[in-house]
Amino acid sequence: MNWRSLVKRFVFGFAIGLFIAIVIWSYSAYYLVSISPAQGIIGSLILSIPFGVLAAVSNLDKLIDSLPDLPFL
Repeated sequence: MNWRSLVKRFVFGFAIGLFIAIVIWSYSAYYLVSISPAQGIIGSLILSIPFGVLAAVSNLDKLIDSLPDLPFL
């Protein structure tokens, strides 16, 4: 497995998990449930890291290869 594609997959999965965590955190503000920033950041990381790992180890070559090249990879 190519390290570059592995990192690209992880970053893509991490970004998706982070987006979902931010949406969930915004809904907590809408429903007037106070979540502290530390609890929100830890929850976002707990959600984002497994998303990144799942995207890295799964076989999504066709989808990932269709993404544009990232300048920092």
